Amino acid sequence: MLPKYNPDNVYNTDQSGLQLKLFSNSTLSFEGEHLTLGKVQSVNNTTHSYTVQPVISMSGRQVGPLFLCLKEANGHLSDNIKRNLFTATNVLVTCSKSGKLTTSLVQYWINNVLKSTIGTRNCFLLSDYWGGQRDEKLYAELKHLKRLEIPKKTTAMMQPCDVHYNRQYKYLVRRMYHHVRLYDLEVHLAQRNNIIKMNSLVYNQLSSPKFYPIIQYAWYQSGYLTTNPGTFENVKQICFSFNDNCCHLQRCADSTPFIKYAYCDKVLCVEHFFENYHIH
Repeated sequence: MLPKYNPDNVYNTDQSGLQLKLFSNSTLSFEGEHLTLGKVQSVNNTTHSYTVQPVISMSGRQVGPLFLCLKEANGHLSDNIKRNLFTATNVLVTCSKSGKLTTSLVQYWINNVLKSTIGTRNCFLLSDYWGGQRDEKLYAELKHLKRLEIPKKTTAMMQPCDVHYNRQYKYLVRRMYHHVRLYDLEVHLAQRNNIIKMNSLVYNQLSSPKFYPIIQYAWYQSGYLTTNPGTFENVKQICFSFNDNCCHLQRCADSTPFIKYAYCDKVLCVEHFFENYHIH
């Protein structure tokens, strides 16, 4: 069926859980030590998570805004929270009690992300077996959309997001957490607005044309593309392989660079990349 569609209009989407507080599973310890302790800002945040849901196309693009589901104790955002919520044009924010998606939130995603993304174009959506999105009635209004389901227990082999993309996304998030912890920075990434800001910046990074081959490779590795996109650099090579020892922005007092911005190739510290929200 794929040859009937433009690669720009062939999509895959997947929900991916991220912990509020990422931590390393290994640390230095003395030989023979029976108990090695670690330190985190909040133990509660290491067991709770939120969900991100991107859409990627077979042409190598990220499509539409990132769908972000926060964990809120009462399952909704109060008017006061909404007034003070960080605004990111490339992120659509919702919430649930668990931080995971429900069928009603899938409907919200369809109405506010998928519907506006496909418009009147003939599109093909590949999604997995998860029960919350299987009801065909959810997609009834999308007359130009053909949806097929990846068979149960095959997502690790056949879902492009699972095969390669999600790993690259989480690598960027993990590097942010590791840098903040390594240099003991006063940045609380588990806070609501910082979660939105961080994922907005990560999603923006991955929208750079430099990452198109990475997404195309996810489709190739899953068996949907017959042509290998060829040699390409991964997130680590593009964003974190540099020899600069200071931030590229003038008058920067921070001598510790963090990331090379994919659009402009500037090496930035956490202050100029994250706190000042350096976005394309």
